[in-house]
Amino acid sequence: MGLEHWDSSRRKWVLYRSQAQHSEDCARYPFEKIPGRVFLDTNVVNLLVKHREPIFEQAAMPAGLDRTCAHDVEALMHVFQVGARADWDLIASRKTLDEIQGTPDADVKAELLEYTVQLVELPSDDSAFAASLGRRLLDAPFVSALPDLADRELIGNAIGLGCDVFCTCDRRTIVRKRERLHLLPIRILTPVEWWAHVKPWGGLWL
Repeated sequence: MGLEHWDSSRRKWVLYRSQAQHSEDCARYPFEKIPGRVFLDTNVVNLLVKHREPIFEQAAMPAGLDRTCAHDVEALMHVFQVGARADWDLIASRKTLDEIQGTPDADVKAELLEYTVQLVELPSDDSAFAASLGRRLLDAPFVSALPDLADRELIGNAIGLGCDVFCTCDRRTIVRKRERLHLLPIRILTPVEWWAHVKPWGGLWL
């Protein structure tokens, strides 16, 4: 079962069945909390490239996806449908490109690099600061809950680039640890949570 209901007769997504439900979500996810500058974890970039047809063209969901992944893909589809008319920034870093270089499939790697390079800030004082901050976070005690050093560096990059959200699909080693990352000046959200913040206000752009 998907996140939202597709009305085949009207050929549109029905996000809310009642005004009360919509009002509840507006209160839970206020407009000012909509992410405006989002750093995409490498696993999110992978989803955007590997499942670009359902995300960007609303094609049928590929068979065999597990429920969590299917929900992330659908959430990204909704976010990007709304975001096509919204003024949001999507960001990656040189570290993201470094991680993609490890992709074993040469064709997939080329596609990932082609997409991601558009998200990476041009060399500047800001990007240099973000790279430096990412390296400094490797040994910072307030991110010690994160076992993966690459995750610490990417989150440091995101903070240094002024992002308000770090979006990741990594529920096991990042999302489940975020309560222990309360000193970080950035929110960590999954694609499904990102969509939850956008959904009540999607009608402003659709």
